[in-house]
Amino acid sequence: MDKCEVYIQEAKTQIEFAKSSWAAFLELEEQRGKVLDIFLHLQHFLTHAAIVDKILDPVKDSERYRMLAGHVDLSSIDLKPFRRLRNHLEHFDERLDRWVSEYNGKPFFDMNLVTGTNGFPKKTYLRALDGHTYKFHGEDYDLDQLYVALVAISERLVNDKFSN
Repeated sequence: MDKCEVYIQEAKTQIEFAKSSWAAFLELEEQRGKVLDIFLHLQHFLTHAAIVDKILDPVKDSERYRMLAGHVDLSSIDLKPFRRLRNHLEHFDERLDRWVSEYNGKPFFDMNLVTGTNGFPKKTYLRALDGHTYKFHGEDYDLDQLYVALVAISERLVNDKFSN
């Protein structure tokens, strides 16, 4: 087995985990499911997507970078904004500390399903979902864009020389 195959197979596995989490989110969304479960599946989706990015886009000049060179084409695909969101969720305690230290006595919202937040103060909520836009403490992330990127990576990995 070529060492590169280990990374590619793990990226494929993480994509499948992400797709499964996305499907569970869509099902809950359609059923008007429990809000906590919706955010649970989105957090899993984002975590697996970030792992794909971390595996396939390593630090330049690393051994993994050299191994993957020529095997994985990530041109025109950027998962880094979603790695940032995943980092927010992974370090949620620090983000909560920041919110508490900046608290100014206004209402606080967390894990809300909202419709249209134009004109709404951006940092009033920690986590909110507006359609398929994940909002985290003033930052917006288009989840459909991330899903499309994962599908594109999946298709590219199917066509690599290590495909089953």
